[in-house]
Amino acid sequence: MKHHFTRQDTPDGFAVVTFVKQDGDVNVLSEDVIREFDMVLDTLKSDSSVKGVVFMSGRDDHFIYGADIKTIQSLKTVEDVRNGCEALQAIFQKIPDLSVPTVAAINGACLGGGLELALACTWRIATDARETKLALPEIQLGLIPGAGGTQRLPRLIGIQSSLDMILTGKRLDGRRALKSGLVDACVPKHLLRSEALKFAAKRRETGGLSSLAKGKLPHIDFAKLALEENPVGRRIMSKQAKDMITKKTKGFYPASYKALEAVFDGYERSLAKGLKLEAQLFAECAMTSESKSLIHLFHVTSALKKHPSKAAAEKKFGPRPVETVGVVGAGFMGAGIALVCAEKGIRARFSDPSRESNAKALQAAAKYFQKKVERRRMKPFEMASKLTHISPGLSPQGFDQADVVIEAVFEDMNLKRRILAQIESSMRDDAVFASNTSALPISEIAAESKRKDRILGMHFFSPVEKMPLLEIVTTPETADWATGRAVDLGQELGKQVIVVKDSPGFYTTRALAFFLAESAQLLMEGIEIEKIDKALTDFGFPVGPITLIDEVGIDVGIHVLETMEKSYPDRIKSPAGLTGVAASGRLGRKNNKGFYQYENGKKGDPDTSIYSLINPEKTHKLSPADIVDRPLMLFINESVRCLEEGVISCPGDGDVGAVFGLGFPPFWGGPFKYIDHIGAKNIRDRMLELGERFGKRFTPSDMLNEYAKTNRLFFPEE
Repeated sequence: MKHHFTRQDTPDGFAVVTFVKQDGDVNVLSEDVIREFDMVLDTLKSDSSVKGVVFMSGRDDHFIYGADIKTIQSLKTVEDVRNGCEALQAIFQKIPDLSVPTVAAINGACLGGGLELALACTWRIATDARETKLALPEIQLGLIPGAGGTQRLPRLIGIQSSLDMILTGKRLDGRRALKSGLVDACVPKHLLRSEALKFAAKRRETGGLSSLAKGKLPHIDFAKLALEENPVGRRIMSKQAKDMITKKTKGFYPASYKALEAVFDGYERSLAKGLKLEAQLFAECAMTSESKSLIHLFHVTSALKKHPSKAAAEKKFGPRPVETVGVVGAGFMGAGIALVCAEKGIRARFSDPSRESNAKALQAAAKYFQKKVERRRMKPFEMASKLTHISPGLSPQGFDQADVVIEAVFEDMNLKRRILAQIESSMRDDAVFASNTSALPISEIAAESKRKDRILGMHFFSPVEKMPLLEIVTTPETADWATGRAVDLGQELGKQVIVVKDSPGFYTTRALAFFLAESAQLLMEGIEIEKIDKALTDFGFPVGPITLIDEVGIDVGIHVLETMEKSYPDRIKSPAGLTGVAASGRLGRKNNKGFYQYENGKKGDPDTSIYSLINPEKTHKLSPADIVDRPLMLFINESVRCLEEGVISCPGDGDVGAVFGLGFPPFWGGPFKYIDHIGAKNIRDRMLELGERFGKRFTPSDMLNEYAKTNRLFFPEE
């Protein structure tokens, strides 16, 4: 039997309990860990010689990451989950029931169940190390804290501050945690154990349940205190919080409402009754499709971190990270790539023959970092340091020192080929060349290259500093080491990285093109702009497809659709009416003329004059379900075709690409998880029905037909 906890007693009678999960890289509260912790607490309770207890981690960079998600997934009914929650709550309750002071000595990440364990202690001490973060991130998995977090945290730091953490998963470093009252001290890492032992000798008369009781009068917001400690005030707070959640989430995430119920209703009850309420609400959340989808996304994004090509890169480069990136083009995309490189401490040299473009790129970086300084997320000296990582030039001098060179110029094949020829001769033999393109075939860009093995695509999404996806595109000639190097860079930049095979539109542009083409076709058939957008946002997309065409640019959208039509003429058509829209000079948001009216870039009402340009034929009466399903089913079907053709290697990559790159609703988990939710047979049947009414482009893919035969799942293990 593996022992995850060790106990060391000091000469003066204090017990230091250290946690290291032996069968994993991180400390998580798995079933066997919880069982052993229960026994540790029972032993401490029965030992009358113990004067105080310190709980620490044996890991250098984290305390506890939280509960093991697989343990939660193994429970299949509301009752089973509730019983599991209550059992864990009962174990954690044994901490305050000890007759001696207890201290959580926290260094590194202290998340979810780890923080709930700490909340049960008399005292909490955190280090001032950069890696120390305290949070309750369960909401990001469609859950609420279920081991006391919704009950103990509000009693400790107040309702308002607690909701800020519980509803957002916000992470506090040691100093901010001290300021909020979440921890009682913030100390240097090397003093953590000794300071914790000092606190273990202290008793707290109040039980550690209120900042007011700690004597922190100068930090109290008396107006907030009066509101929170008044039943009428709490009702006002509850309504305001509910309205805020509805506005932000559009009601798509039930866990947020359950969190409010747990906090406000629990605050009116005893701690014991509040914990029972929390367990019930947690169990209800765990059984929702939303939570299952978000947990699914957690698993598939975690799997991305171990892409097989990384082994080839590690073998070639060892532990050497990407340190220098050359960026060709200082336009919007090139400037964004250089910015995110600098933000992560990677040197970025960009080359652009336009002095004006270089200057704008530097100004944009300075503005971005200055906002972080103003929001106190960065210190002025850090901003100055980040900016020194960016160096502009009128020519690609110094690119011979770059680990990776990224070309980010206009979508013009000849231009991209010329740049590759210019750069290639001076690159290091072990450097990678990447083209940032959303649709142009990488094999054609590399057609005349002498080193096709190190050429690939790196499709960043706009704006680069905000969009979390990076789509790496490989050709049959691309070496595994080059792919791994690009994956390493993408992950260093904090991106969700998927690797796809070279093909028209790759994965994301291809799936999106089918979605937008059908949405535009609805418009040509006389469905109003706002009806199309509302139907798809009601389904869960962050913006409607017509708004999205304005965002990417009408000219760009037409170019992409025409490119896809050449490759898939039987399945996608670029609606003819779009040409007239573009000919009128409308480019979308970028020139304040599009399907919507704009004033200084701010979207207003639909521009009804556009109907005279497209001459819509009102040939169909469509329900909101039809308006949603026509573009949605084509999106899903094309995603399945990409898997069928090997463009994406697994359905998880397809879900990550759709959610993090294209705005597919996270609470559905992506197109493949959506099929699992609805049933492959139901999706296939819906497509056949649409095909009878609207044409053969709705013909289900062979893979979808195959899955429909037995209602096979893409993720049977979930």
